[in-house]
Amino acid sequence: ATGRERERERERERERESRGRPGRREGNRGHRGFRTICTDAEHLLNGSLTPASLLPRSRSGDAAAESCSSASSDSVASGDSAGNLYNVVLMGGHGAGKSALASIFAGAPDTMDGDFEHCRTVTVDGESAIITLLDTWDPQDGGSWTQEQCLQAGDAYLIVYSITERESFERASELRIQLRRARQSEDLPIILVGNKCDLVRCREVSVNEGRACAVVFDCKFIETSAAMQHNVREMFDGIVRQLRLRRDTKEANERRRGLNRRRQSLPKKAKRFLDKLVAKNNKSVAFRLKSKSCHDLSVL
Repeated sequence: ATGRERERERERERERESRGRPGRREGNRGHRGFRTICTDAEHLLNGSLTPASLLPRSRSGDAAAESCSSASSDSVASGDSAGNLYNVVLMGGHGAGKSALASIFAGAPDTMDGDFEHCRTVTVDGESAIITLLDTWDPQDGGSWTQEQCLQAGDAYLIVYSITERESFERASELRIQLRRARQSEDLPIILVGNKCDLVRCREVSVNEGRACAVVFDCKFIETSAAMQHNVREMFDGIVRQLRLRRDTKEANERRRGLNRRRQSLPKKAKRFLDKLVAKNNKSVAFRLKSKSCHDLSVL
């Protein structure tokens, strides 16, 4: 009996060993795997790799991307604002109506507050621009601005005269000549403005005279009425368009002209060629061709 019991115990031990060995192997493998993971984690946490290569790296990368993005957007915004900031100077003789036009621009047409500087954001053709309007120099008012300062301060000029006073018209012509001398190397946007066109019975300067003067002095022309607010918005929108046209690069203008040329039909090209040919031999025709566009403030 004792021998049989010993046999049974040996068989039980063998069964336990046979059952226990795979389990021990699996457990050892799992333990080794767990130990490997922990060791790797310790290796990382002990600083063998720099924090920049762990999660902080992705955060710093995100921060860098954010800073880069914000910097680029700031630069674009500043570039846009710089590209759309313009000084427009009102010039003209005493009593031409400059301050009335400036008050309309400032949004207070019924007040004459005497401010010489008005700044507004305007939207023309879906694009915003910041315009600082300077109602600056009048020799009879004895203002703080000198004529030389006015001639150098502007990105664009509105030279105003009253259609009821020939003297103010002549004064406007003189100012245009002085402006050309002071800024002769620059292609400045200039609009000759015949104000008070509502006073028809008091008119001393005809529309044709104003247009002819604009053609001779190579500028744009418009008649306005500050009292009726007629063409005032068109005048300010027009000066913004003229500024933008000059802001465009020469290459862009050439590319646009090239596209327009290709779109034109042969008869139109032939007509333009003949017009130019005739214009060379006929000054009156050349004058007439140029005067057609002087009132169009949306083209150069």
